[in-house]
Amino acid sequence: MKKIVFSLSIVVSFLVANEVSKKNIVPMGNVMGSTGVVFPEGKARIFIKNISFMKDKAYNGDEEVQDIQNKEFKMNITQFVARYGFGNNFDVRAIISHKTRTLTQTIPKGDKKGTSFDMKNSGLGDSMIIARYLILKKKGMFFSVGAGLKLPTGDTSKTFNTPMGEKESKDTMIIQNGSGSYDYLFEVGATQILKNNARIDAQFMYRQSTKGANDYQFGNQIKYNIGYSYALTPSFDVQMELNGINCQKHTQNSIKIDYTGGNFLYLTPGIHYKVNKHFDISTAYSYMIKKDVNYDSKTKTGGLSEDNMLVVKVGYNF
Repeated sequence: MKKIVFSLSIVVSFLVANEVSKKNIVPMGNVMGSTGVVFPEGKARIFIKNISFMKDKAYNGDEEVQDIQNKEFKMNITQFVARYGFGNNFDVRAIISHKTRTLTQTIPKGDKKGTSFDMKNSGLGDSMIIARYLILKKKGMFFSVGAGLKLPTGDTSKTFNTPMGEKESKDTMIIQNGSGSYDYLFEVGATQILKNNARIDAQFMYRQSTKGANDYQFGNQIKYNIGYSYALTPSFDVQMELNGINCQKHTQNSIKIDYTGGNFLYLTPGIHYKVNKHFDISTAYSYMIKKDVNYDSKTKTGGLSEDNMLVVKVGYNF
């Protein structure tokens, strides 16, 4: 019910906005996704984005299935992003992340059947550096392409003490802070600044994974988004985004892990508050509207999936 009320409030804001503001104002871009804009020479921005969610249900496609281990996976990601325009239609952004992961599960059989335990990991995650080049700028239209590298700065060696004995890092890659791999990133972005205080932004990013620590390779991933933002006042914007993720199955020792990966689609209403010309705050509530989670039919193991994500973003322009 809360999801519906929040989304309807955004829609109502769109409908009444023309009566609130007559001046043409350029709103901020998407909270979850990115844009097609490239920073001009000398412009710099830093921001912190925090994403939190919990996966506590197992699925086969979009159908919930039994999880005999009653797994619950909590994730909190804090990204620290710095971006700078070097001129000649070229900018670079660097992303450092801090991750906190907690996996709770129950022993399904044996002498310790029914015993629950946690495995928690927190620390520096993998980092990214991405360069973007502006191909087109015309009549409020921006179109850019980019490429980058994900760097293996996160630890992949932590072990965990459990009631069943020590869990080695090779058996717990989903809760390690890094992947141990150098991954290649490619992106395309587009922005159209509209009249009447609005804009449309879209981005497509592809991650080509490579083999990392413990002979584990995360699946290649496609992320995409399109969003509409509207400035209600010079200080306050509302937005609606559509975000998608396609992730291939992970592999370990060159063997596919069938209950990993899938296709996911989210609807993300959000708000932006521009405190002044330098400082801004944004928040969004992203909830799943469609999922197709991979399933291991041999072991009858469903992949975990979240239902929603909470995003908070704080930025500063120099």
